[in-house]
Order: sequence, then structure tokens, then C-alpha cells
Amino acid sequence: MDVNPDAKTSLDEVKLQQLSPFSYLKKANQCLSTPAHKAKGREYLIRALDQKNLFQKYDILLQNLVRKAGLFPYLKKYFPDLSPGKQLVLDLYQSNFDEEFIFHSMQAKIFNLLVSGKNVVLSAPTSMGKSAIVDALIAEDAFNRIVIVVPTIALIDETRRRILKRFSSDYQIIHHGSQERRKHKAVYILTQERVNEREDLNNIDLFIVDEFYKLAYSNEEPSRVIALNIALSKLLTVSKQFYMIGPYIDAIRGMKTIQQDYVFIPSEFNTVALNIHEYNLKADDLESKNYQLQEVVNSQAGQTIIYCKSATSIAQVARFLGTLESVQESKIRNLIADPLKEYHKWLIDHYGQDWGCSKALSYGIGIHHGALPRAIQQRNIDLFNSKKIKYLLCTSTLIEGVNTAAENIVIYDNRNGSSSINGFTHKNISGRAGRMNQYLIGNVFCFEAIPEKNSAEQVVDLPLGQQDADSPLNLLAGIQTEHLSILSNEKLDYFSATSFVPISIIKKHSSYNVEIITSAYEFISELSLSDMNSLKSLTKPNSYHLHILAEFIKVVEYYSLRNLKLHFEDSSSLQDRLSWYIYEGKHSRYIKNRIDYIYNNQDSNFRSDATDRELKITRNIFKHSVPRALMLFQDLLNFEFEHLDAEYLKTTIRADFGLLIHIFEHSHLPSAFAALEEMGIPIETLEKLVTERLSETDIDSLVRYLRMYYRQFKKLNNVDKMFIKQAIN
Repeated sequence: MDVNPDAKTSLDEVKLQQLSPFSYLKKANQCLSTPAHKAKGREYLIRALDQKNLFQKYDILLQNLVRKAGLFPYLKKYFPDLSPGKQLVLDLYQSNFDEEFIFHSMQAKIFNLLVSGKNVVLSAPTSMGKSAIVDALIAEDAFNRIVIVVPTIALIDETRRRILKRFSSDYQIIHHGSQERRKHKAVYILTQERVNEREDLNNIDLFIVDEFYKLAYSNEEPSRVIALNIALSKLLTVSKQFYMIGPYIDAIRGMKTIQQDYVFIPSEFNTVALNIHEYNLKADDLESKNYQLQEVVNSQAGQTIIYCKSATSIAQVARFLGTLESVQESKIRNLIADPLKEYHKWLIDHYGQDWGCSKALSYGIGIHHGALPRAIQQRNIDLFNSKKIKYLLCTSTLIEGVNTAAENIVIYDNRNGSSSINGFTHKNISGRAGRMNQYLIGNVFCFEAIPEKNSAEQVVDLPLGQQDADSPLNLLAGIQTEHLSILSNEKLDYFSATSFVPISIIKKHSSYNVEIITSAYEFISELSLSDMNSLKSLTKPNSYHLHILAEFIKVVEYYSLRNLKLHFEDSSSLQDRLSWYIYEGKHSRYIKNRIDYIYNNQDSNFRSDATDRELKITRNIFKHSVPRALMLFQDLLNFEFEHLDAEYLKTTIRADFGLLIHIFEHSHLPSAFAALEEMGIPIETLEKLVTERLSETDIDSLVRYLRMYYRQFKKLNNVDKMFIKQAIN
């Protein structure tokens, strides 16, 4: 059988009448009949459906082939007049959560395996529709307690919204650390860190790990890999069944060591076809890249995501796009009393007119990168998915599983920050083009050479199941004892016998490696008893206290601080910012003062980068690094107090940094309000809602209250109400 011509070439021949439609469909059938070429057969059919007018004479044959390929959703969408036999097929593959949603054959296969009680590890393309299987499992009503582990807070919110819409009447949806389980039936939607923090995860019927490839060191920050492996170990011991989901890989190594009973399904089941365009441009040839970008913009009418290596690269691309006539036509300043124009004004009011996000939106361009406040990230995604804006410029946040609907993907840079992206990541980005039931054909424009495929990248190595002499102690301390190898037990015993730091602290603070915790303990040991005593209960730290805290944070958070140039030993920049943030009393006042400083002291060309830096500090350092460091400081200080109590002190002394930790972790907001920030309501809006009475309520009650009364709050403007409505409805 001749399978050399690709589907796109064959379809072009049909258009040129060099190949008959019947011969094209015959090729599709031949591919579908050969197991090794089924994916190619599906591509033939997907492309045929996209040009269905070419196959009008062979409508019944095309229907039969779509059925043979298992693409049942497309039977329903593209063939309104089906025979009773084919309609029966649709009835058989109708989902249990939405009568309009039809499973394709691979979705049905996975669903049936899971319903029969099998553990499944599914490796499949982005467009395969893996999350629909999750919804079907919940709708099956066979699982009372379900845990869904996702890699980011953005994905927590996206998953929460989807599941809340369908299952809130039957299940309590738990997504924040402040929530307590009240119902017998509950769905937990958590990051791996939150899995490890919760103490109520027991008798779990099913757990789901989304993006399971992040269990391997090669694909993620080491501390997050360790946290995910610890979460997996915990869930395996308290759960009856699991379902792990990720992009296509060839194998997962180490799983058999900890769990023998599972089915690994590597599937290339495709529901969209991709047109790949490769330009082989040099990484620093911006002139050629921008020329090709102009060609793409002028030739493609559909929704377009442009992947860039960094926020700086995004700014350059946004500036160039703003010069193009076709983009200038979508200037929002031409709109009158439009919600998009109001949102743009809100951005300028809070973050300045020279900020890259504000400037880009003025041309109908959205931005999505790690420095943006969460509400702005989510709003820009929603604007893009609803086609209110046509272009979305992204960094690696694009490949974190956030749900986007794009016809075109432009891979402008082959880097993530300063590091090159590998073939696996490149393919993952490319897979964002096209979408089942929306865009049959996705277009991928690769400005640089496509990285070569490396077989090692196609294997996920599981640290939990491959323990050896190099396994980090913070991983071993965190995992369940039944998953420890003999060698790992010996390593832990040796550490306990030779280290001053107790293993309980290593376990509790497993995001830090042992060397950092040891250095932190040495820092504590060098403090005087007077200093330790004065630090024990910090509510309003003075400059001396702040100096000690800042120096400690530099010890344990050196690398995160270095990224923002806050790590220098002879600089008071970190101490000053800690002080300003604590004593401003409100997050928005701190941000306003920093923005005012930037606009009073920086040239307009540098204001956007300076603003991004300040936002990264509040989001990455204040919300994550500082609370994490303070919790370690508190526990090490209490450990030292216990020793001193036994030897010198007559009374028990306990350190309590709870207030400071809360200020930074929750951005000066009550806990329930901080959860609303994760759901997409800006801190600036939430500060208008805080009252003494509402501060004491839980997140679920607060959401119900806002759903009923937010329209009546006089302090809220239209944009505030838009954010609230988007988050809670």
C-alpha cells in the first residue's frame, strides 16, 4: 500500500482535480485498515471534513469512514441526516454528563476501563479531549471522593469552573486550603503542594493527576517535581483508583515499582490536523521573524497565539504588531462605551499607560505571562476564547494546560527564558493549534528550526519509583514509608543519626533541599538568645527584625531572589520592600506607590519592564518565597527553643509568625478573599468588598453572598462587577 503522500498533499491534488475524491477516501480507508497508519487515516478524514464540499458525491462513504475511524462527534456535527443505524451509534457513544456531547472511540475506551475499576495512565495529544473523561467519571456517580491534581492555580480555577457548572448540586468543590469538607461527596481540585498540606485526604475513591509528565525532573522545577512525587505517594496510599493524564510519550519508568496494577495507554488519537510551516530563521534575526509574522497576520484570519521566550520578547512582538495596518484596525480606542474599552482604562488606571499589557490591549492584543496578576491573565484568556481579541502573546504559561481555542500557533522563539526548548516541549506548544469541534485544521508557524526528536524526552522517569544513592533526602523524607526502598531507609536513618536538624522538619519543608535547610539552621544557631526572643512573635517588626528576616530569606530563597536582583548581600532592597509591604496595610497601596515611583523616575521605554519586575516581586517573592521562608524560620526557631528550654530556660517559648505569613501569602486579605483572588477577582476589587463581618466568613458562603448582592455594592465600578461575575457565575 502506498502511504507516502501525506493527507494535505493528497487533498491539494483533489482540489486541483489531479486526484479523484473517491481515490482520496480510498487512501483514507487503506490507512484506517492498517494499525500503524490509523492516525494518518484519521487525518485524511479530518481534512476531508474541512473541505466537505469536495466530497458531496461520496457523502455516505465519508460518513462510513468517519464511523470506522471512531470520530463519532464529527458524525453528529457534519452529517445532520444520519441513518437509524448511525444514529444508534451516536446514542451508544453519548456522554453521561451532556446529551449533546458524543465520545469518540478512544474516549469511550478509556472511560470504560476506568468504570471497570482499572488504573489508567493515558498519554495522548492535546486535542484528544482527556478532560471530558474526568467529567464523565464524576457524572457516573460511582465515586464519592475524588482528588484532581493540577500543576497551577490557573488550572485549579479553570477546572473548578467547569466542574462547578455541572456538578455543584451533588458534590462539594474544594479548591482552597481554607475550605473544610462538609459533604460526604466531594471533588478536591488541588496543586501538588496543597495535596501535601491537607490532612483530610482519606478514603479517596479516585485520584487524577493532570500533566503527569511533570513527575520527571527533566520537565519541571525540582522542588515542584519532588512535591508532585510526594503527593503521588500520599494519594496511592489513601485511594482506591487513579487516572493519570498527559501529552503523548512512549513510556513511564518507575511506576511498576510502586504500583503494579495499571494500564499504560500511549495513544496518538488525533481529532484535528496540523499544517506545520517551518522557516529555519536564526534566533536573533528579529527582522526576518517580524517579516514572517506580518505575512502570517495578513494571511490568517483565525484566532492566533504567539509563543515568545519571555515578557521582553512579548513586548517587542507587541510593539511590532501595533505598527501593522491590519492590527491597527482593531484599535479599541475607536470603540464607544465598550466593556473592552472600560477594561483597558482600568489597566491604565492601576498599572500605567506605558505597561506592555495596557499598550498591547489598545490594539486588541492580549498578553499572558507569569508576571501578570491572576485576574488579568484569566480575563485575557477569556477575551481570546470569546474572540473579543484576535491575538494572544504568551510565554511558557501557554503549555501549562490552560484551555485556549486557537486556530493558529506561531512559535516565535525556540526558548523558554534563556533555555532552549526541546522537541517534546515544541510539540506540546504545537498541539495547542486546532480544537475538536471548533477548528478541524490547526496551523503551526515555526520561525526557527524544529528541534530534533530525542527518544529520551519521550520517557517520563518517576523519581518515586527509581530511588537510588542520588535521590534527594527531601523527597525521601516526604514519601510514604511503604514506598521507601531499603537504601532510602538507610539514607534517612544515617541523616537522623548525624544531623542536628530533625527529619520532621525536612519532611514538612520538602520544597527545600537538605543543604538549604542545614544552612538555615546554622543561621538560626548564630543568633543571640536576645535576638531569638525578640523575634518570637512578630506583628510589627522593626528595622532590625526586618534585617534579620531579609538575611534569612536571602539564605533560603537565593535563586528566586537572584532572578529579580534582590539577592545581593550588601543591598537593603529586599528589606525595604518587606517593610513597605507590611506597613502599607494594603496590597494596592504598595503597588500604586511602586508604579508612581517608576513613572516619576524611569524613562517611558523602561517603565513596562520595571512594572513587570514589581509584579513578579509581589507574586513570586511576597506570595510564595517569603511565606515559605518564614514558615521554615518559625519551625527552626521553635526547634532551637525546645533545646534551649531543656537546657537553660525555665519556661516554654514558642515563635509565631502567623500574622506575617498571612499578610504576604494572602496579600493583606482575609483567607476567603484570598481564595477569590485565585478565582479571578483582582485584589484592587476585593479590597473594596472587605468588611469586618465578611472577613470572618468562609469562601463558599462569601461566594453565595456576592452572587446575590455584588450588583448593589456602590463602591464597585463596571469592571469590578465584570470580574466578579466572571469568577462566581
